[in-house]
Amino acid sequence: MKKLTLILSVFVLIFGSLAVGYCYDVDNETNYPSPPMVIDRDQIPYSNSAINKLERGVMNMATCWAELPAEVAKVSIEQDPAVGATIGVVNGVITSAIRGLAGIYDTVTFPIPSYTKPAMKPEYALRTADDKLRALLW
Repeated sequence: MKKLTLILSVFVLIFGSLAVGYCYDVDNETNYPSPPMVIDRDQIPYSNSAINKLERGVMNMATCWAELPAEVAKVSIEQDPAVGATIGVVNGVITSAIRGLAGIYDTVTFPIPSYTKPAMKPEYALRTADDKLRALLW
């Protein structure tokens, strides 16, 4: 058992020092030139990437509550404010739950392709909520 430990220790010592010497070559920087990194952020297609799907999922989970006042405003405009206060609230709770579940789905499955198809339309809740509340108030 002592021989095996000694052999493994020598092996780790030799190859570990070689790896450190290879990676840490400060004196001779010209041996390992790296190309200059130029990243143009305008050329990165975020709308067709996993990051867009993750962002959409997180935003929908965080703003799913906005569907409640949006649905109340929508039903109040289409029918009557009293109907909006009853049926609009029920519609808003259901739509909020669906938007929250769609956000969870997008967040969990963000590495899987189909990045441009949102699980729920419209893509974000706040944009539609803002439009509906503006129509109700102004």
